[in-house]
Amino acid sequence: MDKINEDETLDEIRGVRIIQKKKGYRFSVDSLLLADFPDLHGKKKAIDLGTGSGIIAILLARRSVELTVTGVELQDGLFDMARRNVELSSLSDRVEIIKGDLRTLKDRVEGGGFDLVVCNPPYHPVGKGRIGPNVERTLARHEVAVTLTDIINISEYLLKDGGKVVLVYPAKRLKEIFSTMRRFKIGPRKFKEVHTKDVELIIVEGEKGYECECAEDVPLRL
Repeated sequence: MDKINEDETLDEIRGVRIIQKKKGYRFSVDSLLLADFPDLHGKKKAIDLGTGSGIIAILLARRSVELTVTGVELQDGLFDMARRNVELSSLSDRVEIIKGDLRTLKDRVEGGGFDLVVCNPPYHPVGKGRIGPNVERTLARHEVAVTLTDIINISEYLLKDGGKVVLVYPAKRLKEIFSTMRRFKIGPRKFKEVHTKDVELIIVEGEKGYECECAEDVPLRL
């Protein structure tokens, strides 16, 4: 196991030890809520887009011993950290971290092979919200490197028919999420409202190939 660097902390959540930066991107409660949401019954392969420290991929793998998880991370520092966290959690046999831009996964990963896609994406479109000096936080919070459309587009490619994509987003973007999913032939199936101290969030699940009866169909509110 590689050492923990001076600018990092070793934290424990739900029995999982996670290395994080002291200053920079740190996971928050939305990641934990997202990891808890999907029904993993019958799921064999999942992929976590923008895995960050790897916390969601690790928690999913701990929920189901039948599940293998791929985490995709663009940033060098977070990629290295996620790999160390997987090793620290003794999950290297079922969790793989790959480095790359999720928008180019079609060049690297075969389509239609995943039962589940999860993503805790940037919440703010470019030009919305305050951008700070920390690059890790900026890319995690703002759609500088990836947009909602990018995420749904690649999710449709990665999922097998009937596969699920689960996202956590600010509640104010609910209609945008529904319309974008439908644009890429992913039908919104259910959503859940959650409240944190900072923002009202929604967790939305869509299914590839699910056809809504009309454009105004509203998925099940949990």
